[in-house]
Amino acid sequence: MKKSAIKIIAVFFALMFAFSNLVTSMALANVGTPSDAQPDSEKLHALIVTSEGLTVAKRKTIKMTAKVTNVDTQPKITWASSDNSVATVNANGVVKGVEIGQATITATAVVDGETLRGEYAINVTSSSNFLRDLLVDQQILSYQYSYIDDYYYTNDKEAWQYNFGFGKIYDLASPYLLLEYDYIRIFFTYEDKDWMLQMWKGQYGMIFYGGEIGIYNREHVDDGMNEWTFFNCPAEEVWLNMEMTLWHEEINGTWTREFTREYDKYWWCTGFKNGHLRVEEPADELRLEGRITFKDETMAKIVADGLKECGFGVSKSKDKIGLDQYYSEGSDIYFCWQNISEAESTMAIKVVGGGLTALYLMPIWPLIMPFVSGFAFLALLVSVIL
Repeated sequence: MKKSAIKIIAVFFALMFAFSNLVTSMALANVGTPSDAQPDSEKLHALIVTSEGLTVAKRKTIKMTAKVTNVDTQPKITWASSDNSVATVNANGVVKGVEIGQATITATAVVDGETLRGEYAINVTSSSNFLRDLLVDQQILSYQYSYIDDYYYTNDKEAWQYNFGFGKIYDLASPYLLLEYDYIRIFFTYEDKDWMLQMWKGQYGMIFYGGEIGIYNREHVDDGMNEWTFFNCPAEEVWLNMEMTLWHEEINGTWTREFTREYDKYWWCTGFKNGHLRVEEPADELRLEGRITFKDETMAKIVADGLKECGFGVSKSKDKIGLDQYYSEGSDIYFCWQNISEAESTMAIKVVGGGLTALYLMPIWPLIMPFVSGFAFLALLVSVIL
């Protein structure tokens, strides 16, 4: 009797144990992995919009960013403005002030079939700089201004300088105009024309530093070319597509991107920032990076050989171009220029020229002194305005 009771109890507990295991297994199957069991609040997505500021001046720009939470990869963001007459926004979230007022900038994204929206109210205020506003919409002596990257540039499509060509005599005269820059030149012959590609970077007057790329040509002459050859500005049909970015080394050793001229067709691509270099000669604290698309691979190959002659090395990768190196790909040449320069030291030119000028003007110095003082005051005023 006792043995039968013990067997019945044992069977009962065995059945209970099997049933509990079955229930537990079914529960675990329904629950899934621990990550799936997280609260629903952690699965929710939200689109967060942030801005560099609450206001933007007319014709100025600020950058907005949008980020979706709880996603591994950020989706595509679509931007829109509630009132384009007050403020516009481009595909990259750059907002530009148009007229005084308020507009709402909306960012939209789609995640797992769900449309997310984020909004940011922006106030457009009046600009504080009349001259810059003027130079945004029209050129003065071929110069214009861009609020994006805060720099000045020449409108080479309407530049009066186009009529005067270029030669070394201009570079030799530059110190007397307070222009101190490094430069490199590449001379070559292509399709029955003599060509010169020149790049500059350095100090431009007392209040600007910047960089330039220029392309020039002339009818081919069998006598060849040298550094004294004078060139014309090329016809519009042979202008080249190019882009360039100027970098500046800060006093702490970090490099700051000053501006980027967008990829477009130019004969003269320029950009200038307010400021003064710590050392003008050589201008090694400036670095010019760029890309030039030539007419074909043959023209690009000729220019690449010219860069080698100037001292440039060849980069193995377009994405990792070292200092004073270039990378050639089809008709494109990518480059990074910092330390190479053909520019002569201008100290002797300035000392001799300045001394001779002082001796020549000494008899009439009392008469011209008021004009010199006026010019200095005007230069100071311009530096404050700009």
